[in-house]
Amino acid sequence: MRCVIIDDEPLAIDVLTKHLKKTQGLTLLRSFQNAFEALYYVQTQRVDLIFLDIQMPGIKGLQFIRILKYPPKIIITTAYTEYALEALELGVVDYLLKPIPYHRFLSAVSKAMEMKSMPKASLVGKEIGKDRYFFFKEDSTYLKVYERDIGYVHGNRNYCNIYLQDRKIKVKGNLGYYCSVFSEDNFARVHKSYLVSLDRIEKYDSDSLWIHGDVIPIGRTYKTILWDYLKEKTL
Repeated sequence: MRCVIIDDEPLAIDVLTKHLKKTQGLTLLRSFQNAFEALYYVQTQRVDLIFLDIQMPGIKGLQFIRILKYPPKIIITTAYTEYALEALELGVVDYLLKPIPYHRFLSAVSKAMEMKSMPKASLVGKEIGKDRYFFFKEDSTYLKVYERDIGYVHGNRNYCNIYLQDRKIKVKGNLGYYCSVFSEDNFARVHKSYLVSLDRIEKYDSDSLWIHGDVIPIGRTYKTILWDYLKEKTL
């Protein structure tokens, strides 16, 4: 995996660099003490995994994640415990507390490698526009599903469940991948484990929304963006 370290503390970079060098399957591309420089690099180069500090001058770690449209896998490395929930809601692989022992580093990297080795999707074709569709592999056959018929996606560690009106389909791949595949105009991530079709929202309150009669929690991190959309539709 092609790795980048972003941390304003030279000592922290040294520790992570030593851990990286003795771990098979990892290649350190660059390390950055300046998050602005790192942002340009990550957006223009192929990076598989970022080791990211939270408290940095300029761009904070969680802000950095939000700026990236399609972030690579990210492992948080920090001395602060209070950002763990928010970071996990943003889909990070793991949250490591400094000083980072090698066994915790290795555990987090193993998770990232496991996620990278999964087939990215069980879909083989699609069309553009209102009739956009996908073929999802189900057992030994491929099932055609129109994007407009998808209500929501519930992500688990190694797979996702895609919920239609009358059935669900279990597919390989993590939620982050399906966030990048489905239309940005109609799908929004509302929780670390849920991606929803905005057209399929039946009702909502301050903490939840309903699709197909199912209750879906709204993560704190995602509320602002979702509220902006819902306010435009609320009379």
